[in-house]
Amino acid sequence: MEWQVRPIARQCAASGKELRPGDIVTCVVHKPVGGAIERADVLKEHVAEYVPPGLLLGRWTREVKERGEEEQAQRAQLLASREELFLSLFEQEEDPSGERAVLKHILAMLLERRRVLKQAGPPEKGTTPYLHVATKQVYAVPAIDLQPDHIRQVGGSLDMLAG
Repeated sequence: MEWQVRPIARQCAASGKELRPGDIVTCVVHKPVGGAIERADVLKEHVAEYVPPGLLLGRWTREVKERGEEEQAQRAQLLASREELFLSLFEQEEDPSGERAVLKHILAMLLERRRVLKQAGPPEKGTTPYLHVATKQVYAVPAIDLQPDHIRQVGGSLDMLAG
């Protein structure tokens, strides 16, 4: 199964201003109560005023590229975005719905396949240690035996990640 983060929006979620090449934006991934995971792209100067509805899952910053350049860079950006989302999922421990744990597990499997992560030992106490190859930091990823219910739990959310 392949996963991708959708291309950057063309309008700032906080101000409504058009996003132009060269602008620095923060990509905010959140889950509104009762809804699917959403991504909002916010100009750097408006990120402090943007409060995502629901649970914040992660965020990363990037530069807006030209449309043609964006398409060419999208493949390289896909892996970087997945990696950034995975790392940002560990910035907060709050996970009342358990969706963050499922996303950590799914992204870890993908990033292991892409050699961004490497399993650093056997599963223990409900987690599997993964080494982030670039930083040498170890992350405790929930060891989940993925079931159809898990996929349904994040199913609507996977639209943002699935191609």
